[in-house]
Amino acid sequence: MVNNKKSCGKLKCLHEHSLPLFSIDDCPKSVPAAGYRNGSSLNNAESNGNYWSSTPNESNTQNAYELNFNSSNHNVDWNNRNNGQAVRPVSELTIKSQQNDDFRHFSISGTQLLQDLYKAYKDARKSKRGKIYQLAFELALEDNLVKLRDELLGDSYNPLASTCFVIHDPKMREIFAADFRDRVVHHLFYNYTHKLFERTFIYDSYSCITGRGTHFGIARLSHHIRSVSAGFSKPCYVLKIDICGYFMSINRNKLLDICGNTLEKMKQHKSDMKGGTWGETLDYPFIHYLLNKIICSNPIENCRMLGKRDDWNNLPTEKSLFFAPMNCGLPIGNLSSQLFSNIYLNELDQYIKRELGCRHYGRYVDDAYIVDCDMDRLKGFVPLISNFLNSRLHLKINSRKTRIYDARSGVEFLGAYIKPFRTYISNSSLKRIKKKMAVMPQKDVKSLQASVNSCLGVMSHYDSYCIRKVLIYSSKLWKYGRFSNDLLNYKPFGR
Repeated sequence: MVNNKKSCGKLKCLHEHSLPLFSIDDCPKSVPAAGYRNGSSLNNAESNGNYWSSTPNESNTQNAYELNFNSSNHNVDWNNRNNGQAVRPVSELTIKSQQNDDFRHFSISGTQLLQDLYKAYKDARKSKRGKIYQLAFELALEDNLVKLRDELLGDSYNPLASTCFVIHDPKMREIFAADFRDRVVHHLFYNYTHKLFERTFIYDSYSCITGRGTHFGIARLSHHIRSVSAGFSKPCYVLKIDICGYFMSINRNKLLDICGNTLEKMKQHKSDMKGGTWGETLDYPFIHYLLNKIICSNPIENCRMLGKRDDWNNLPTEKSLFFAPMNCGLPIGNLSSQLFSNIYLNELDQYIKRELGCRHYGRYVDDAYIVDCDMDRLKGFVPLISNFLNSRLHLKINSRKTRIYDARSGVEFLGAYIKPFRTYISNSSLKRIKKKMAVMPQKDVKSLQASVNSCLGVMSHYDSYCIRKVLIYSSKLWKYGRFSNDLLNYKPFGR
């Protein structure tokens, strides 16, 4: 495969100056050594075989790569394409460098990869069963999965164009939705590696980890505050750290290095899968191949934009991939981006926990906190963390949102407002729920029940009985159905 000049640098499996070649291994043993024809004569029949690639010489288009083999050896060299030696065209492969004739080999079998792709497809289609793009993929499921497998094993896979649009709920964001076929590949990589990477995370890393979501993060912050303040019996302060345009500032070359180093570090560790170590249970060359393909793809290239260009008018430039620095930025909306965002800031987690010695620390994506009883110590951490982020990860602290709060007055985190001995829903979350419930009576019966119970389910995690009572009365939902005594379940009339 011809080297992609647009791919980003420091690849683990491909080097920048790879050469397009083909291998004798591509020629089946049953193919006869047919020799070559020069004019009207056939030379070296049954003793020499000549195989041509489709790769011309950039400096001399009359020449192309040719594989010539006989009973004693085989050679790869340039030769005149007009000699009539095109006995059997063969496909292009990629080698690591001009000085290295070692071809990439994946140990995973085609059958196993097809099974893994089917599982990744089932994961990717969750909550998408009614979408047109999912139904189109499912219509020719077997052919699509087999084709995708062959592309991956044949080193010819390239991501397709993404779809870009802007959302406003819960806040204004630019979303890049990958083609469904590429989402299957993202789930494939995630299924292979997420347990490996999660083994390196701290316990108080919350985002996109099974059992460690937003509610877990809120409970952990509340636990840290109670622990430091000895049950709110002494002063306690919370330093909240925020990063400017986090996803758009992630340096993809640095991310590749971090992922590659982590994979190598974990190679000899015991795997969570059946078998021995991670190096024994995972096809490492294939994992590196997927890693490079996902990280180095440019989502803005040939992307389809939904909506109007005016939709981007109020979006800050630091929150858009279209304004991201070269080789920076991950698309919000991909499963792989969620995993990579945790891997990238795991470097910060380790620094704060191991080098700064902060026991009461936690992070959800780019929202991090440190709890301490000494305000001056927290103030001293800010320049140290800022310097680490800038020098090691090429990130900047958002000084406007990085602040120290007195825990006795309450701290907002992940849509909750944590106060002594109680946790409320935050004003921003409550405002969004009010807006949704105001238009709910216009929905059909089935959608109405699902939407109302979804909002009630969110509020069930907080001390919100009085708030639920006011919301139900103001939205007049009681006219269309009945609520349970605790106001946590809604059933429309006629169901």
